[in-house]
Amino acid sequence: MRNYEERAKDFIKQIFPYLEECDNEHEEREWAVLAFNYDYNRKVIYSHGMTRYALITSDYVVKVDYAQTRWGDSEDEMKVYEEAVADGFDYLFAKISRYEYMGKKFYIMPRIYGIGRKFDDADEYLTTEECDWVWDHVCDLHNQNYGWKNGHVVIFDYAARR
Repeated sequence: MRNYEERAKDFIKQIFPYLEECDNEHEEREWAVLAFNYDYNRKVIYSHGMTRYALITSDYVVKVDYAQTRWGDSEDEMKVYEEAVADGFDYLFAKISRYEYMGKKFYIMPRIYGIGRKFDDADEYLTTEECDWVWDHVCDLHNQNYGWKNGHVVIFDYAARR
């Protein structure tokens, strides 16, 4: 059985022609995703933030950076994840991986559900050591940047502290 990363790579190859003609405008990308959904009978959600946009499917998310900004990018998330792995805190984060296709970088993560709880509530589920590590390494942590998996907090949008 193929894992979510393999399925995401195939998805990127399918949706790329729809996105490559977009002039970095949210509305154009939104229409491109709608056209893709219609052509492939899919239910991909387009979402965007300050530094990147995301293509959300039922089991994975593909992030694409606009450009390097002072707010950080997906490469910063890769570094945070690598540090979390080295320090034994990777279970707190959705794994991120890079995939390059047609000269563009795409970042793949598993989809996390249970988004929207307040982080004050999440603190009760983290040890002091986990809280300290997260607060030392991650900024812009709010209730739309983490969810829950198997009853534990999982952060999926983790801009690095600089």
